[in-house]
Amino acid sequence: MTVKELYNEVRDGHIISDIELQREIIYSDEKQRLVIDSIVKDYPLPAFYLWKNDDGNLEVLDGKQRIHAITRFYENDLEYEDLLWKEWNKKDPQLQERINNTTLCIIISEGTEEKKREIFNRINTLGVPLSEFEVLNGLYAGQYLRGLSKYVEQDSAAKKILGEPKRGKSKIKLLDFICSLRDVKDKKEYVKLHQNEPFVIDQTLVTKHVKFVASIFDDFSSLPVLLRLAVKYAKDITIWKENKDEINHRIKKFKKSQDYKLISNKEQEIEDIIQTVVQRISVDPRRLFSPEQKEEIVHMYLADPNRHKENKIRCEDCKHFFYEDELTVDHIEPWSKGGRTELSNAQLLCRPCNSKQGNRK
Repeated sequence: MTVKELYNEVRDGHIISDIELQREIIYSDEKQRLVIDSIVKDYPLPAFYLWKNDDGNLEVLDGKQRIHAITRFYENDLEYEDLLWKEWNKKDPQLQERINNTTLCIIISEGTEEKKREIFNRINTLGVPLSEFEVLNGLYAGQYLRGLSKYVEQDSAAKKILGEPKRGKSKIKLLDFICSLRDVKDKKEYVKLHQNEPFVIDQTLVTKHVKFVASIFDDFSSLPVLLRLAVKYAKDITIWKENKDEINHRIKKFKKSQDYKLISNKEQEIEDIIQTVVQRISVDPRRLFSPEQKEEIVHMYLADPNRHKENKIRCEDCKHFFYEDELTVDHIEPWSKGGRTELSNAQLLCRPCNSKQGNRK
């Protein structure tokens, strides 16, 4: 069946894609445009599985997402290279002809309702999608990825913090870290660029940070955070090692606390906790201000004419006015530097200011 024939059958109601077995549309616009791009460039699409009903109409068992992309493009609801279907008639009519005449693989089954559901089940359970690394390796296998794989699979520190290299998950973790160090947004393009180059340069870049994390921490569930801390505090590794037991104890305690669920910037919090240990700072056991404390400080602000305007309260940082539920209670003297969790050390900040506050004081 050609693309044009498929569209006509869908338009005329002879192919029905919106059936109870099918999921909702999950393809983004970008992915839908990729469907059109594959047709234009003559890259084969996977087969479409259809089910023939007693009335002769066809239900879509597999291919709904692709059919939706094709339909949207034909009906001028999806752009390809910034142009709608009707606009391609002026720019390149041959593109329209190429799409219309592209042949698709259509598999049509029929039989009992039980058979229909079993075919749908097998289509969606027997196939195992490639992992992110498997796709990357399929596209750009070469010296770089071979070197990265060897490092992840053989280096003791890398194995310890990255976990089992099953289907390349640990390799993607390391590649994400490399790209963050290189300030690279697209790791696929990065691997493509270095496909046939040795991995040794990037191995040298990451090894000291990987060893830092492996030598200090016991729990690697927050690995991206730990690696960023390793970069930031590489020169302090000796004192971190001396305090590793207390560091791990405090982090474990924090992750089990109610505060862990409430605090949005967990990375900053872990960093603050570690700094209280290595700098031997005595901190207040209570990390967060209670709702009762917030209510009390709100009343204090409302009693001060300079700190409120109508029903809004002033943020102490940006000096703009906000509603009460838009404000958070923050330590004037940071908790990580010994500031107490009490009203004499409390101030109200809007959420953006609180987020950027960190430990800058």
